[in-house]
This record gives sequence, C-alpha cells and structure tokens, in this order.
Amino acid sequence: MMKKGLIFLLIFLIWPILSGCPDKEKSTQEEAEQVPNTMEKATAELEQIITLLGGPMFDSRDRIEQLKNEQIQMLATKLAEKPEQVTTGSDKTEQNQEKKHSEKNDGEETGNQDKKADDGQEKNSGGEQEKKAESGKESTEQEKKSESNNGGEDSADTGEEGDKKSESAQEENSGEGQDAKKPPASGKEEKSFQFEDSLFGIAQWNEENWKMIRVLTDGMYFTWNNLQPQLLEKGITEALCEDFNAALETLSVSVKDKDIKNAQFSAYEMYQALADFSSYYKTKKPPEMQRITSMVTGIHFSVRHNQWDKAQELSNQLPPEFARVKSSVEDGHAEMISMLEISLNDLRSAVQKQDAVLVMIRTNLVTANIEELEAKFSQKE
Repeated sequence: MMKKGLIFLLIFLIWPILSGCPDKEKSTQEEAEQVPNTMEKATAELEQIITLLGGPMFDSRDRIEQLKNEQIQMLATKLAEKPEQVTTGSDKTEQNQEKKHSEKNDGEETGNQDKKADDGQEKNSGGEQEKKAESGKESTEQEKKSESNNGGEDSADTGEEGDKKSESAQEENSGEGQDAKKPPASGKEEKSFQFEDSLFGIAQWNEENWKMIRVLTDGMYFTWNNLQPQLLEKGITEALCEDFNAALETLSVSVKDKDIKNAQFSAYEMYQALADFSSYYKTKKPPEMQRITSMVTGIHFSVRHNQWDKAQELSNQLPPEFARVKSSVEDGHAEMISMLEISLNDLRSAVQKQDAVLVMIRTNLVTANIEELEAKFSQKE
C-alpha cells in the first residue's frame, strides 16, 4: 500500500513537468524563427543603395573607425604629394592684400593716363577753335562763349565718367578683397548637404556610383521575386507586396533618369516596407529595431531636401518604438541600449534645432548602434 502511494505521488509530481515539455519546445521553436535569407539579402542590397544615394551608413563602430583611419591616411598622402597647395590663413591674407594693393596702383596709373588724355583733347579742341577763327569763319562772341562753355561741360563730363570708372574699379577691388576675407559659404547654400569631405561623405552625383546603384537595383528584382512568395505564404497581404513592387519600379526609373530626390525617397519606402515585413516573423531581435532604422533613413533624406516638417514627424515616432525595444531586450545589453537611447535623443534634438550637419552625423551614429545591437542578437540565434 505504501509502495502504491509512493508511485502515485511520484506520478503526481512528474506529470506537470512532462506535460510542460511540449509547450517549452513549442516556445523554443517560436523564438528560433528566422526571417528568410532572401529578406536579409534584400535588406543588405537596399542598404547599399541607400548609402550610395547619400543616406546613412549601416556599419558597426569598428568599421567606421577603419574608414576614418583610411580617409586620414589618404588625406595625409595627398598633403605629402602636393605640399605647395597647402597655405595657411595668414598667407592667404597677405596674398589678398598684395593683390589689392597692386590693383589699386594699376587703377591710379590708368586714371593718370586718362587725365593726360583729357588734357590733350582740351588743348587740341582749343587749337582747332583758334584755327577756325583765323580762317575767317563768322562767329559772334556769344557763340564763342557758348562753344567754350560746351567744351567745359564736355571736359566735366569726361571727368565725371573717369571718376565713376575709378570708383567702380575701387568697388570691384574692395569686393574682391572682401570676398577673399569671407569664410567659404556653407554646404547648406551651395552643396545641398553634400558631405563628400566628411567621414560619412560618400561621393555623390558620380557616374560610377550611379552605375553601381543601377546594378544593385536590377538585382533587387530577382531577390524580390524569390522573397514575395514566402511573404504571401506568411500571411502578408498582396496590397503590401504591391506597394513594395511599385516603389522598386519608381526607384528604377529614378536611377535611370538620375533623379536623386525620387531615388532617395523610393529607397526609403522600400526599406520601410521591409521593416513591416520583418514584424511578421517572431525572432529574438525586436522588429521595432528595423523600424527605427527606416525612420532614421527617412529623417536623413528629409533633411537633405530641407523637409523639416517630415523629419520632425518621423522624429516624434522614435520614442514609442524605442520603448518597445528597451522592454524586450535582456539586461545583458543594458550598455548598448543606453548608447542607442542617447544617440536617439541627440538626433531628435538636432532635428528640433534644424541643425542639418548634426542630423547627418547622428543618423549614422544611431545606425551604428543598431548594427552592433543586431549583431549581438544574431550571435545568440
């Protein structure tokens, strides 16, 4: 009897454990679900296109540090090869002053020559009048006075014109000196936020870059053709798939026409769609992370085209997305989450201040933080 009681007791204790195993295995399978490789490939190709179109870079801090060192080395090599082109600010000022002084002297010499020429003309005019009088032509004293007065007015006019020319030359010389002293115009006015000389400055409006973008865009059609059936099988609607396909077609046309603005926003729409697709898959990586990256891309392109209202709208959507990321990430990533939070706050501050230069830098900083956080999740999976 005692043995039977012990057997029932053991069964009673073991049963909940045995019954919980299938649920545990099911939960493990759900957590281990991965997005299709074709989606990862589409995302990687699209990120290359976005970067070549002047968008943020999708690299880790180590990669960005490597790029920084490469650029510094390249610039140092150029300076070593052409040292004569490197001048200090004081050297430029002295050159401008010498140029201004030389131009002023030239102007004075020209004025003196003009004055002498005017005097010669007046003398010749007087000689001709005397010659006419001696030849016996009839002229009254009043006519002579009138001719004399007219000659005086002409010489006065000539003098005024000379003065105006001299003043004009001085103004031009003064303008040149002021232009030389003025600091270079900001990229906001002349270069439309093209930061080719900065750490994140991908060479834009470049024929070779356009060719690379064209090749990547053409390849996206094959990647998308492989991905779309998998998405439909997952339950993603045909309408969402058609939106992605329409954006891809617009990107192709924009790249063919070299329409940078439409190409940028089409690439952003495609990236936003891929972020929505990823939310259908239950993985350890929160889907909100890719949504944040797509919003940051939208902010980057909006600021490039001075669309601050759109940038502010996307900026306002960042906090709730980040809150969901923060709540779903384990404590072991606390430091990386903190860095991401700080970079997002700094980006939102730059958008609020409408500081385009800081927005460009901080969008890259946010994407770098997200890339490192995603790498941690990939290692676990």
